Amino acid sequence: MRRVVVTGAKGGTGPSIVNAFRDAGWDVLGVDLKPCALWETGYRQVDLRDGASVYEICAGAQAIVHFGSLPTDSWTSWQTAYENLALGGFHVLQAASRLGIGRMVLASSPEIYGDLTGVPYLPLDEHSPPRPASIYGAAKQNLEMLAAHYTRWYGIAIAALRPQRIVYERSYEWRFRKFTVDPLAAVDALWSYVDARDVASACLAWIESDLPGCESFGVAADDVCVDLPTERLLAEYLPQVTELRSALSGRTGLVDCGKLKSLLDWRPRHHWQQMAQESERAGFPREAPAR
Repeated sequence: MRRVVVTGAKGGTGPSIVNAFRDAGWDVLGVDLKPCALWETGYRQVDLRDGASVYEICAGAQAIVHFGSLPTDSWTSWQTAYENLALGGFHVLQAASRLGIGRMVLASSPEIYGDLTGVPYLPLDEHSPPRPASIYGAAKQNLEMLAAHYTRWYGIAIAALRPQRIVYERSYEWRFRKFTVDPLAAVDALWSYVDARDVASACLAWIESDLPGCESFGVAADDVCVDLPTERLLAEYLPQVTELRSALSGRTGLVDCGKLKSLLDWRPRHHWQQMAQESERAGFPREAPAR
């Protein structure tokens, strides 16, 4: 059976990735900093800053999906964030190169682009100029560049995914609903979003493809996350962006995922209205859980 190592397996997106690969018949080894429960199988607690441990857990795998990093640099110092992002990512790439692992997905970030309200044109795409505003975005950009070198040096096929605001499974009420009711709250992400299950399907599509090279991909739903036409949103909240490179009829999203769709036949399957219905059927409360 084919084996994939999924780092960040207990993070927000990790469980969806693990489920997608298991459903597709992969033997999944989940990795995270969080402890392993006594009854858990197929999981290891590993600090990715420990290169020897990363090498050990990746041995025997045919693919790696690397989502094991801090989701932001606002919780800690920039030094700690950079060490987590850069060193962890390096160790994963290095293990793949030494072990002959041929395919990999890296979690990148739209923070590579910096302030999305200041982009020179819309929709946003993989060619939009990088202008990271923090060490998080800069470290993700550096990791993409390093990945391209590992592809050139060792022939590893690597996809760097840049998912927009991710809605984790069962998180709609406490994590995302607020962005669907207030256009101003979501302007920082261009009203874009993506369900964790769609991120997982993009990971699976790359790993199961035979495409070579190192590619970056925007990952987002096709629509904006509010019940207003896209042109009205732009007129009211982003009048400074005057270069529009495609038609934006209806509630068309402002992140162009055409590259991912054409190369991997990927489509977003989950939209926020559907998430709201799922949440209501499950009876989730409309407030954040107590910490």
